[in-house]
Amino acid sequence: MITDQDKKILTVLQKNGRMPMVELAKETNMSESTCMRRTKSLEEIGVIKGYAALLDSEKAGFDVTAFVQVSVNQNTEAAFDSFKNAVRASPYIMECYSLSGPYDHLMKVVARSNKELSHFILKTLKTFPEIRDAQTLFVLHQVKHSSALPVDLP
Repeated sequence: MITDQDKKILTVLQKNGRMPMVELAKETNMSESTCMRRTKSLEEIGVIKGYAALLDSEKAGFDVTAFVQVSVNQNTEAAFDSFKNAVRASPYIMECYSLSGPYDHLMKVVARSNKELSHFILKTLKTFPEIRDAQTLFVLHQVKHSSALPVDLP
């Protein structure tokens, strides 16, 4: 169970995962030893999965983002697993979710150019096993993006 102390730690770490423990303790109004113990516990139980640098996709050279909706012929579990493995192996696919509704999956895809995205869709995606249909939606403008969970909600 996540305590109020844990929520304070998680909220602060999501803003700055590189914050030194001394500053984290000060920011959360805890002793350094309590803060370190709670943080270690959150890591051990898997609430904190890891720490990473968050990149700006455009500044990193990935000017195109698209969402691809995919329908898969799910005749067998092996075909479904094969599709998932192909998704996991593709560096262009940043996220993939299984859905309810008219499409089976929604993938967030990045590319350095429209030409590169087109190549990915026509040459790579079409080779994925069991794809029945795909629709690509180009992102025109990102309105909001956050990787922080609202852990401090009542």
